[in-house]
Amino acid sequence: MSGKDSFSLESFHQLLRGRVFYGNIDYGVWLMQCITTATLPINPMFAVTIKEYVQSVFHVDRIQPIAEDKLVPFFDNLDNITPAQVLVAFYVLQFHDAIIAFKTDPKLATAVHVQYQEYSFIDRIPIRSMLNHLEKGSAYRGIYRDFLAMAANLYPELFDVSGLLFQEGKEDLTVMDRVWNGGYPSLEKLDSILSKWQQYPDQAACALTNVSSMESVKAIPYAEICFSRLLRPSLNEEDMPSVVVEALLSTWESLHRVIPYELWVITANALRSSKMKEEYTLELIIKAPLSLLKCDPLVFRSERLLSLWLHMMGCVRVCSRHRIWKKYYTIGSTKLNTRNINALTNAQDSAMIQALLEHCKETEADKGKAGSLRKAQQQICQFIHSIFIDDSPLLIAKLLHFQTYSIELIPTVVEMIPSLYAVFNFIPELIRQPQPEKQVFAILLACHLCEKYPLETYLQIAEKHVLPRLLKIAFPPPSTTCVPSEFLVQAIPGFVHLAKAFPHFSPQILQAFEQISNGLPAPAEFVGQEENSKIILILRLHQVLSDSKELVQYQCKE
Repeated sequence: MSGKDSFSLESFHQLLRGRVFYGNIDYGVWLMQCITTATLPINPMFAVTIKEYVQSVFHVDRIQPIAEDKLVPFFDNLDNITPAQVLVAFYVLQFHDAIIAFKTDPKLATAVHVQYQEYSFIDRIPIRSMLNHLEKGSAYRGIYRDFLAMAANLYPELFDVSGLLFQEGKEDLTVMDRVWNGGYPSLEKLDSILSKWQQYPDQAACALTNVSSMESVKAIPYAEICFSRLLRPSLNEEDMPSVVVEALLSTWESLHRVIPYELWVITANALRSSKMKEEYTLELIIKAPLSLLKCDPLVFRSERLLSLWLHMMGCVRVCSRHRIWKKYYTIGSTKLNTRNINALTNAQDSAMIQALLEHCKETEADKGKAGSLRKAQQQICQFIHSIFIDDSPLLIAKLLHFQTYSIELIPTVVEMIPSLYAVFNFIPELIRQPQPEKQVFAILLACHLCEKYPLETYLQIAEKHVLPRLLKIAFPPPSTTCVPSEFLVQAIPGFVHLAKAFPHFSPQILQAFEQISNGLPAPAEFVGQEENSKIILILRLHQVLSDSKELVQYQCKE
């Protein structure tokens, strides 16, 4: 920037800061003149000047937001990012950041003289691509830190750890022959090469590697061809050569750092189930992230694609939650409060986890493919773990477990989700729920957690709440005789795990078993009547008690 421009910008900042306004001067026009004539390296004064202008908009009547029709044309062509585009984006981010700040801070809210709405075109700004551009060299050093902070505040989904780690690792690699003949292939040539991935896998992988090096919105049509053509065939990993699969996933991760929103739509449409006729849009994905679960079921048994899908799901989840909160703060509502919004977002997360856990259950298709199932369970449980550790009040974990899930998944969940130990804090509350199925769920969960974490405090809870609850299920008040039920059949085996954790507690467990057994009619009484459903239940209960006693007694001897 020339000395004259620098002086003009600094003078403008001083006028804004001092709230000095002359005649009928349109300060928005003045700011836009500074922006459109900006050159590299960017003057650091732009950051404070734009911030001061935005603050003035909210405090001074005569300072108005820059009209949307003046800003939109800057983003008609995004092939090559210019200083003016970056500065306009900086202004828009600053304006949106200020709206939220004034809405959420009570002290600032009282000082605002008028309410403003967000710019409707903000989603057209390629924030992630701009950040990548700003990170190169030092030309934008003067505004980079503020730009990054506002982007992180307004678009947290763009800063997923997995993507950042992938990019760092990739930058350490030297990639040869990334671009053909000094340029990128035409869309027609790319489509032709990828259509022959079976015959020429190396060429397909090379084409994908070239596309992965693209760093602007020009990558969108290329991404459309790559993933529409190859994602679904890659569901059958045995048929697609590993060199193509690896290149495909690497390209996805690379482009996710450039065109994340467009990539979500492309990926969702490429993997959507045949039962879902409606095509995904970005609006649908963000408003209804659970709709992504309507993908091809094979995704949940594809080790590589499941990792990609969960990565996308995690980003969409963050985006959806943030947009809900942003809408609440910017639009406001007299009918809703923060507790309502928390309940909404937590319920959405719980429903998502419930659906993912369903995919951890063994199906007929998993017969003989235990390795594939276990890898899927590990990836899904790791994803759930990341949600739990990000939720410090444990509201999501609590909601999920009070809703319960299939008891057959409890051993898997306890084994593969390290943060699940925290659930023990509300086991006493869960076990007191009136529904017997929830009581059984709590008993089994507590027993498995005790086996994995044999802590003295857990034993105290088991002794005070878990074992007594088994007896209440067996002898529901005011009954003094044992009432056979499926709930008893399900709950009793869990105490074998409790005995493994605390062998010295086994005598009390055996005493409870004996009490239940004595309250049941003896099996000999039903000889010849085994077809009666109630009698079948009693006989099953005797068998479960006998098997569990034997295993608990074994722990006593250990």
